[in-house]
Amino acid sequence: MKKIAAPLDMQNGAKFKTNKFGYVTIVEYYNCHTVIVCFENTGNIRSISAAKLRSGNVPDRNVPPESVLLGEKVYSLKHGWLTVIEIQSENIVILNNEQNEKLQMLLPAVQKMRNQLNKLDSSKPNNSKMLSLKDLTKRDKVVNSIVKKMLSDYGK
Repeated sequence: MKKIAAPLDMQNGAKFKTNKFGYVTIVEYYNCHTVIVCFENTGNIRSISAAKLRSGNVPDRNVPPESVLLGEKVYSLKHGWLTVIEIQSENIVILNNEQNEKLQMLLPAVQKMRNQLNKLDSSKPNNSKMLSLKDLTKRDKVVNSIVKKMLSDYGK
């Protein structure tokens, strides 16, 4: 498959927020129909179109939507560090604080704290960014061979 020059917002290592599944990082850009991304929460790799990526419509097929936040830590000025332990309904999140006390919060409040924490993390320089698909999949030879086969068979 022939690669073309990536637009400024689609460079390797760029982060995009998805609607329900956290953040994704661009691993490779081939054209507007084929962008390889990696989910930060799960490490799942998949191909998506540039238009869907920009709109945030990138589903992670390995994870149910409500479990994306489970186990994630957020910081609250009032309560300190909180860990998400359960999602009761579509809008209520149960959290544990450092004293092991349970707290209930609305999902938008937890997402806002999570986004603020991500903004602070993204403002710090990060030297461990994955620069290529090969670097990303070095950890597992099986994944590496599957992705290579997927990329070589794409469009045939």
